[in-house]
Amino acid sequence: MLSQEEQNFIQAHADQDPHQIALSGKKYPSLNVSLLASQIQARQKLNQKLPTWTSHPSLYFPASISLEQASSEATAAFKANLVHGNVLDASGGMGVDAAAFAKKASQVVYVERQTDLQAITAHNHSVLGLTNIDHVHGDSLAYLKSNPQAFDFIYLDPARRNTKGDKVLLFKDCEPNALEFLPFIQGDTQLLIKTSPLLDIERAIKELEGVDQVWVICMKNEVKELLFLKSKQASLEPKIQVIELHPEPRKLFVGDLATEKSLQNSIGELKNFIFEAHPGILKAGFFKSIQSLGFQKLHINTHLYTSEQAIEEAPGKSYRVIAKGPFDSQWIGEQIPGRQAHIHTRNFPLKPEEIRKKIKLKDGGSIYLFAYQNHLQKMEIAITEKCNFNRDF
Repeated sequence: MLSQEEQNFIQAHADQDPHQIALSGKKYPSLNVSLLASQIQARQKLNQKLPTWTSHPSLYFPASISLEQASSEATAAFKANLVHGNVLDASGGMGVDAAAFAKKASQVVYVERQTDLQAITAHNHSVLGLTNIDHVHGDSLAYLKSNPQAFDFIYLDPARRNTKGDKVLLFKDCEPNALEFLPFIQGDTQLLIKTSPLLDIERAIKELEGVDQVWVICMKNEVKELLFLKSKQASLEPKIQVIELHPEPRKLFVGDLATEKSLQNSIGELKNFIFEAHPGILKAGFFKSIQSLGFQKLHINTHLYTSEQAIEEAPGKSYRVIAKGPFDSQWIGEQIPGRQAHIHTRNFPLKPEEIRKKIKLKDGGSIYLFAYQNHLQKMEIAITEKCNFNRDF
């Protein structure tokens, strides 16, 4: 899709501003510089997300909406370890997941409605040396109905924007609608669905009439996507695993919502350490389950935890408390002589930047200021320093 001259141009201008490149078209009358600028921009955007793909000079990148929704290589590799046998990628797209599946499955069928996108993906998979992927142009539901072959896995990554371009969250509003695939879960066939991290997990489980497993997939302390696996043995009370992929895949926490609901909150005053649970723990809804590691919560609506002793194995970040006191500029200034600190707020009326402006604190340094509502429903400030055993997420 890209001539050798075009590939050479992209490589020569790889680190330059795409907008400036697009304005230089008159210098290169034999080239579609606007198109090449968009290819350079796509590579720059995807360099961290898809390093293997961007390292190939002859790969061609589709429109920005496909880039936005595409899985990263790390998340695709995790999903690939969940599948085997014959896999149907029923939502097509840029084909990052299909490429990962092809390395683990015996055969992958990729289905995409958009003619151009299907052709681009087929080209890219060929460049990547993937020979066990069939590329089908068409509707995946229609394909399933007309091709009775048994798939071991049907994979869905529904588009999360409607025809107006607005973001949507309910399965019925996505394209394709995952609920329409439920009748195809027969025999040993399983359905694997990737969704936005904004999706409500409990509601999704109910919409799908139960699932076998849920994964909250995180990268560098940020929730990237949710995965739902459904078979004929699905349950309304599945296990939910929180997975952190950086620097290598590891399971941070496992629980279920029934157990979470049965637990009582343990609320108490600030002790020697503050703990911030990993965002994946909070997304999974394990606000009480995480307390089983030895924590108390500072307030029922303040998602900060405390303990007498440091709990090094806990999935999150721990801070040693230096002092606690009121939200008072003079007191805070006495605790932070250099007036420099990172600011975190939880269940507090002011945002960090408002606090910084009000009490004239510079950003950075080794001090971490937490502003929150405490167990007595009063505003409180904790001056802390990060524990040196915190792991790199």
